[in-house]
Amino acid sequence: MTHFSVRFREEVLDPGNCTHCGACVGLCPDALEFRETPGGPLPFCSSPLGEEEDRALSEAWAVCPGRGVPYAELFEHCFGQQPEHGLIGPSRKIFTGYAGDEGIRKMGASGGVITAFLVDLLERGETDGCVVLRQGLHHPEIAEPVIATSRAEILEAAQSVYAVTPMLTLLPAIRDFPGRLAMVGLPEQVAAIRMLQVLRNPAAEKIRILIGPFTGTSMYREAVRAFLRGKGVKDHEKVARFRWRDGEWPGNLRVELEDGRVFEEKKFYYNYLIPFYISRSCRLTPDFTNELTDVSVGDAWSPRFEQQKGGVSIILARSSLGETLLEGMQSRGVLSLEHSDLDDVLTMHSHMFDFKKRGTFLRLEREKKRGTVIPSFGYWPREIEFQRRMVERVISGLFWIGERRTCKWLIEVLPIAFLGWCFDVLRFRWKQVSKPVKYRGLKQLDFDVQESARWKELCREAPRD
Repeated sequence: MTHFSVRFREEVLDPGNCTHCGACVGLCPDALEFRETPGGPLPFCSSPLGEEEDRALSEAWAVCPGRGVPYAELFEHCFGQQPEHGLIGPSRKIFTGYAGDEGIRKMGASGGVITAFLVDLLERGETDGCVVLRQGLHHPEIAEPVIATSRAEILEAAQSVYAVTPMLTLLPAIRDFPGRLAMVGLPEQVAAIRMLQVLRNPAAEKIRILIGPFTGTSMYREAVRAFLRGKGVKDHEKVARFRWRDGEWPGNLRVELEDGRVFEEKKFYYNYLIPFYISRSCRLTPDFTNELTDVSVGDAWSPRFEQQKGGVSIILARSSLGETLLEGMQSRGVLSLEHSDLDDVLTMHSHMFDFKKRGTFLRLEREKKRGTVIPSFGYWPREIEFQRRMVERVISGLFWIGERRTCKWLIEVLPIAFLGWCFDVLRFRWKQVSKPVKYRGLKQLDFDVQESARWKELCREAPRD
């Protein structure tokens, strides 16, 4: 084994820190490939590694988000400033809104904002293609990254994907693409692209605009099959079409089999799968609102919007480019936007801010005490009170229970309608019980920022002018 492959194994793969972003395989396609495992897709050596491959792996090692992300330095590098509030990252403007085209709005997961944004960029020549994730391109149950170069191809990639999917395996195609690109990515994928841009990687430099969804939890691909087994579907029976959030917002999980049978479950009901199939990486990543994008978008969970139906998003313009593009789209009717503020963002997503900005660091603290190598993000909450630490023990305990085979078997034999109802009720009750502790002081949460060794490493690797 070579120097960098040993470090990947010891510091990223063995501790369970891989974020499945795909950068390592995308940068070293001749040496690495992804294979599906119970712990999600992981990189494996596809050929013997020599000195040349080891040099190729050095760039992958430098940008691997499984080692952490130097957020403070990247904020300065990308946006020229530090965020005013540590919970949401840099933000120039905050909006609520949805796609002006009613068809795109209904097609999207939460108002069609990302889809409308990409279509407008492409049709006005701001970009020549869009890097997106498309469900069912070659297999109905699997999402794959593609470069969309037409309105139709962007529309085919509409909707959320909640299964862990490496995106940056597409880096060779991005490098060879003849033109400028926009990209939709999850926080760890966006972070890897930003670090690659620091290194002036030719693929990353093709990406002019980064937009991405708020990302709370993701699940391993097996969650879909667990849902189907709970419906009496055998593993050998084939799926014809699959959608995570089909129909009226907030949408339903919808699976159509080749024999014509159709299974549906409400979003808040099929969330019962999360404690059993939640990815480890999303529990160890503190970035909820996709803090390194030009524009980030999430569901606007508010009674006012939920009653209206149709889907509404909360939208953060982070860069000057993102702000300019959004305001231009608003003036042309591509997007319907209203100004919002930090309080709205925190109210709509306070439970996930707590899960990410306090819970993540408590989980990392526990892993470190066990002697596990943990990723570094360059900052840490200044203080987390004892009561919140006790709440985290309950949350982590539930995840531990959910990982047991017996529990996974149990959710496949109990009626899904019953499981979904129970999960929804328990989730609501848990929020009521834990709210005073989880939300106390959240808006005032302070962080200690440390100088990042990762940033120094990147700067050493970056080309000199």
